[in-house]
Amino acid sequence: MRRKTQSQSSLPAQCVDIVVVGANFAGLMCARQLSDCHRVTVFDPSRHIEFLPNIHELLSGVKSPPDLRLTRRRLIENSGHQFVQTRVAAINLHSGNIQTIRGRRVPYDICVVAVGGVNQTHGVPGVEQFARPFKSVKDCLGIGRRLKQLFSYKSKPRLVIVGGGLEGIEALGEILRRYRSHSGYRIDLVESSERILPDAPFSVGREVRKVSQPYAVYFHTGKRVAKVLRKSVILSSGQQLRSDLTIWTGGALPSPLLANSGLSPSPDQWAPVRNTLQSCRSRRVFVIGDAAQLPVPIGKQAYHAMDMAATAASNINNLLADRPLEDFWPSTKPTLLSFGDLSTFLVFEHAALVGTSLAAAKEGVYQTTMAALDASTDLTSLKGLYRRASRSLENLAWPTISSLQSLMRLKRVRLLL
Repeated sequence: MRRKTQSQSSLPAQCVDIVVVGANFAGLMCARQLSDCHRVTVFDPSRHIEFLPNIHELLSGVKSPPDLRLTRRRLIENSGHQFVQTRVAAINLHSGNIQTIRGRRVPYDICVVAVGGVNQTHGVPGVEQFARPFKSVKDCLGIGRRLKQLFSYKSKPRLVIVGGGLEGIEALGEILRRYRSHSGYRIDLVESSERILPDAPFSVGREVRKVSQPYAVYFHTGKRVAKVLRKSVILSSGQQLRSDLTIWTGGALPSPLLANSGLSPSPDQWAPVRNTLQSCRSRRVFVIGDAAQLPVPIGKQAYHAMDMAATAASNINNLLADRPLEDFWPSTKPTLLSFGDLSTFLVFEHAALVGTSLAAAKEGVYQTTMAALDASTDLTSLKGLYRRASRSLENLAWPTISSLQSLMRLKRVRLLL
């Protein structure tokens, strides 16, 4: 249910110039829901939109880059809008234009800001030089290739994963999926909180530890990284962990564009918005997705981003027609967390379901969302749908039903409290 609020500012309902900065889930879905009667231009420096919730599967080879990428220009132009592949350097709130890195100025009547975050290093020396970030298809493809090298040519590979949140745990699961039968390896996971998965119920982290016990995995909770070197990670306690590969899943910082444009008060803060998703600095600017900081904060989840896109598009139409705007109300959906082929969790606020059969639900979310993003019926879209479905059968379904050991793990779903 959405409550109506007064716009307090309106624009004439004729054709207007709408600029969308950023074309991930939020920006793309918002642009697609805007009428092609308006002049909608979408700016993003990258050619592809990437399905980031499943990039961890690149580490095991379950997914490949084409499975997780869609071409932005095709999707946006199919919606009747224009795509410009370049980075926006500034948003000028007072003069009502954006400026690209090449100095081009583009005026707008309404601007939608949907930029994501950048890698959060926490100021730890050596992270940028020696640790591998975990933010994109390119990042995870590189990690996957490095893992393959280490487990092919090194008798006793040593890995360190920094961050025991969702990204770090899913990365660990994919490494175990592919390499747990390898002898001599060691994986150290470092988490600054007192427990892994600090945002999930305690029972989920406990279950991950239990499932990991047969393998050479060591959890270091309540520990911070003091320094990253080429071949080791030094903890604040002074302990030194040998590392042939350091994977950094330390979270995200807001894009510098937010603070530089005056949309956020400081570089470490997301852009404050009203419940209508209008920026607190300008009613002609809507901020959605990870970039938005609502009055009551919510998690940085893909489904929130897509819901924000729908509300923002509706409110832009309301604003242009001088109608009251709607408040955004986040939906309460559980989170699906995969731990390789060893377990999958459906996480609620205070409890969770666990079972390997839940992996089908996570794969279903991926397949459904990708189909929704690429909703066209052209040949490219249909080929992509076929490829994704085929790889799902080949890499997930078939290995499960063709192995007695895998079938034995398909136990009934259990409730964790």
